[in-house]
Amino acid sequence: LLDSEDKSLESAVVKVINPDEQCDGSLELQASSSSLVVKEILQEAPELITQQLAYLLRGSILFKCMSLEADGITEQQEKILSMLEEKFPDLPPREEIISVLQETQLNPQGVSIEEAMLKDLKEISDGEIKVAISTVYMTLEVRRNL
Repeated sequence: LLDSEDKSLESAVVKVINPDEQCDGSLELQASSSSLVVKEILQEAPELITQQLAYLLRGSILFKCMSLEADGITEQQEKILSMLEEKFPDLPPREEIISVLQETQLNPQGVSIEEAMLKDLKEISDGEIKVAISTVYMTLEVRRNL
């Protein structure tokens, strides 16, 4: 179900991909929703993936891998990334994308505190109580200037 502000888009929804439902108990598939979306598109309609979309989705997968503390890229994610890179060999090297993502993540200049908190917002709800948790990376010098 879509939120009330997105109700007008309901007729355009073709499929809902829920990572929790597709998880086999391991963190392999749960690690990246983008991986599941790319996998689905590559299986059902590979012609829909343009180079621009591949760039965006690949960046999302790499960002998620970069955020994982222990394992990094899972076998499933590696397979998906390789498929995108094979289909679009002109994509920038992974290291370049990761470098830009790391720089952006650690450099909050030009981003308001609200934007930084919304970027990594996670919500937990038991139906009655809703809790929002967010992570913001910044140096003490930046914090003092806020």
